Amino acid sequence: MSSMALTARKLDVKIGDLVEIEGRKYDVVADERGASRSSLRSHFTVAEMLAERGERMLSREEFEARFGPIPSDDEG
Repeated sequence: MSSMALTARKLDVKIGDLVEIEGRKYDVVADERGASRSSLRSHFTVAEMLAERGERMLSREEFEARFGPIPSDDEG
């Protein structure tokens, strides 16, 4: 196993920013220790996740046929 030299780079980002590294998108989020620290979380839209798997969103009719009516609070 060979070792690789890594160069650390300082990113000027804040929590809530979206960054792209080698073509992949990441959200900058607070880590579990609090807002003073941050970490990167993979960023995918629902459309991107479905397309990657060759799938699509169900229409309302398809959803209801499979899972039953969608509950409503009659507010719009």
